[in-house]
Amino acid sequence: MTIKMAFVVAAAHAALKSQAARINDLNVYPVPDGDTGTNMLLTLESILKEASNASYKDHQEASKAGARAALMGARGNSGVILSQMIRGAADVLARRASLTAEAFVEALEGAWERAHASIREPVEGTMLTVAKDASQASKAALDKGADLPAVIRAAAQEAHASVKRTPELLSVLRDAGVVDAGGLGVAVILDGLYACVSGQKIEVQEEAEESVPDLDAMHAEEDAWGYCTEFLVTGFSGDAGEFEDHIHSIGKSVLVIPDDDLVKVHLHTQDPGDAMSYAGTFGRLAGVKVDDMEDQVRSRSGEPENVPVEPMDLAVVVASRGAGSRKLYESMSAFVIEGGQGTNPSAAEFAEAVERSGARSVILLPNNKNIVPTVEQVGELVEADTYVIPTTSIAGGLAVMVGFDVEGEPDEVVAEMHEVFDAMRSGEVTQAVRKAKIEGRKIPKGSYIGLLDGSLVSVEESVEDAALRLAESILEEGADMITLLRGEDLDEETLQKIATGISAIDEDVEIEVHDGGQPMYPVQMVAE
Repeated sequence: MTIKMAFVVAAAHAALKSQAARINDLNVYPVPDGDTGTNMLLTLESILKEASNASYKDHQEASKAGARAALMGARGNSGVILSQMIRGAADVLARRASLTAEAFVEALEGAWERAHASIREPVEGTMLTVAKDASQASKAALDKGADLPAVIRAAAQEAHASVKRTPELLSVLRDAGVVDAGGLGVAVILDGLYACVSGQKIEVQEEAEESVPDLDAMHAEEDAWGYCTEFLVTGFSGDAGEFEDHIHSIGKSVLVIPDDDLVKVHLHTQDPGDAMSYAGTFGRLAGVKVDDMEDQVRSRSGEPENVPVEPMDLAVVVASRGAGSRKLYESMSAFVIEGGQGTNPSAAEFAEAVERSGARSVILLPNNKNIVPTVEQVGELVEADTYVIPTTSIAGGLAVMVGFDVEGEPDEVVAEMHEVFDAMRSGEVTQAVRKAKIEGRKIPKGSYIGLLDGSLVSVEESVEDAALRLAESILEEGADMITLLRGEDLDEETLQKIATGISAIDEDVEIEVHDGGQPMYPVQMVAE
């Protein structure tokens, strides 16, 4: 029996793609980094890429492959939760002979249970609530004798109704005047599944077409060297250690992930044919994808190679954006992957960097609240011991790096970095992309807002005033030093005015200034 799942995933993917821009806009804070739709879309795209040219011998293999691909492609909080929903559904479907109404109801319940269990402190009014309500609606429909299309339709309809109720359950959504973005993503995916089983065509909204995320651009955040080569080796047979050693010896950014008799390979090489010919002696190739990175990827001329000279016992992998920030991190021996506001890297990309470091123990700095759930999954994908310091800004990550000692004992270094993290306060200024109301405060479109450890503290007409109000809030609690990280849109003169203004507030505070070059956030600051 040959199992194919690409057509089902494609339907869900098409539905979500049509609404991705709308979902991205549903951000509680009116900041230019709404990416829930994109993250969920990339998670489904990972499964679609896996399934497009692959056939599976049974439901168990198909379900396991789909769940694995979802985890590998998961980005951001919404992507990770969606991957857990897919894992829960896949575990149920692996035991069923076909997709019946009963199987769908059990799978949807399994999806909610797995995702709910993966969250340390579940909150009502989120995509978890929507999944739970959809699951209960599908059960009710089944009890009334509904067939598969009717059961999925009932789940989808209740999911959309649940999305509309999310502001009633979560005050932050109500105050911002939005519904839960992840919940809408779940509802739209169910729309796609209903269209698949009922034979309907997915309707793509024309007005959203131009603002649908550019997936090719999202994938172009890798080093521009040679060809990005990806493939699966199915029915793998042979010496796994020899295979992995050889693949590592012929490429860069190598990722070799075995899963029973299935091995996923990713590498950058100047000769993809040689890599695939070698791999073909171990099994059959599937899911082959080759991209000319030197032609497609944005050049990083002048930036140092992020490849270790010799193996290390301890390393740090960070997500960062901006040429200045990258150089600062690399000067402190960190391995940097491109990612942050608006472009959350996947667990697979972190796993690549961990493997590339060659270290037995690796500390992970996400530098963005949406990336924290992603890095927490990396330990499942690599052999190295991983430690997560949940930094939420690039500037905060740089402050934590002060505690890093490449020659230190992992537990002691992690403890030192955690101590810095626990003691610091992290702030950032950005511009509102729409009007909003947060915690009773009106935020006009185009105004500058200051966020301190994720909470709104200032709303001003200029970036300078927003930054100074933010600094005042920090200094009220006391600080010995404030580090400013300049974004790509902030000129030197304004940066100096901010630094001078902070000195006027507290002449004893030490001020350190760096050129980060991060997009969207003209200034980030961290106080120690």
